[in-house]
Amino acid sequence: MMNNTALNIQIKDNFFTKKEYDILYNNLDKIYFLPNINKAGNYAASHPFIPNKQNKWLFDKIKKQFFPNEDLEIVICRFDVRHNKEKVFSHLDNKNTNYNCIVYLKGEEITYNGTGFYYENNLNTYIGFVKNRALFFNGADIVHSDLQALGPSSARYTLNIFYKSKTK
Repeated sequence: MMNNTALNIQIKDNFFTKKEYDILYNNLDKIYFLPNINKAGNYAASHPFIPNKQNKWLFDKIKKQFFPNEDLEIVICRFDVRHNKEKVFSHLDNKNTNYNCIVYLKGEEITYNGTGFYYENNLNTYIGFVKNRALFFNGADIVHSDLQALGPSSARYTLNIFYKSKTK
């Protein structure tokens, strides 16, 4: 699955300011989540959105933190809610994307609400769920999954932004 490349996962705790985080957190109960069906089954719900003038600050903040000198194109933007207690769904992201930014927004702050990363088909790295923690990684090359089926967990709300490299 991976070609012996090391896991390259960037993590930033307290990613948003308190004011920014509160805006996102307090609006989670006001948006409509649609079932997100994939090959493995329905185990999440999503609220897609598009970049605009009102949320430009969000994308600017992610770029400044994780890829200030690269020009990446935004492909998918959504809020997700997931409580996958049945089975681990390890996967690579959409082949039309390269990078994934996940920000943990709401849920119990426990390891199994987080994300697992695989190396040579083995679970290699656990990143526990902490509110306002941002992860940035190459989701098209690093096999990953939520960890909820492996132990105690709760519903988790995340912000997910998927990017692709711009071709010149």
